[in-house]
Amino acid sequence: MNYKKNGGENMDSHLAKELSLHDEPVAVLLSNEKVEGALQSKEGQWSCTIPLMLAAAKGKTSVFERKTTGCIGGKVGLGFGQYPNYPGGIEYFLSVGKNGLFEGEGYKKNPQLGADFVDCLPITDIPYQYVIFKPLSQIDASKEIPELIVFYVNADQLSALTVLANYNRLGNENVMIPFSSGCQAIFLLPYAEGQKENPRAVVGLTDITVRPMVEPGMLSFSVPYKMYLEMEENIVNSFLEKEIWHKVTARMGN
Repeated sequence: MNYKKNGGENMDSHLAKELSLHDEPVAVLLSNEKVEGALQSKEGQWSCTIPLMLAAAKGKTSVFERKTTGCIGGKVGLGFGQYPNYPGGIEYFLSVGKNGLFEGEGYKKNPQLGADFVDCLPITDIPYQYVIFKPLSQIDASKEIPELIVFYVNADQLSALTVLANYNRLGNENVMIPFSSGCQAIFLLPYAEGQKENPRAVVGLTDITVRPMVEPGMLSFSVPYKMYLEMEENIVNSFLEKEIWHKVTARMGN
């Protein structure tokens, strides 16, 4: 691992070590208490949520709340309720736009499909004031229980996480890659999965809008906390201890 905490190695995640992660895993917490000194957007200014989400993988804690999350889609992606202008706007923004008002993103062929996409989202209004993205190494397990763990990974690391997520579960669809915004795939969708008896992990950062903000080979892998703990326990005797995985890590320079 390349990330450090107070000059020492992060020991919170054996999985992170096995994957040789470049960036630290991120714990996502919900709270009514604000974290002092955390990074945060300024009220009244538009800003994308993704840079602050990524900052937590670099050792900085970020906090989001309704009044400082200026991006409308970001509020939805962080569980702060419904699109305020829907219906009548977002379905056109996702598709063909509106003459003289705004250009469409071209992510859906027509407004009807855009509306269907919104209807399929597990939009929620969380009963908390703050969504906190915090480096996993800074979590106090005796006081803090994350909702999600987010990994920022390359293709090889994503492959390993996908296999391990299916290792002790029935079926072969225990990981999903949805069409969604970056923040929806990192928080909203995996948060909804976490409410299920058998949650799935969610791959994200496939949003074309946010791709210029991240490294070319980077994707996210968000996993509900209880599923993350299962994956940690399943390292022993899994493929991660086999020679075939060692061949993969060797080409990653480890």
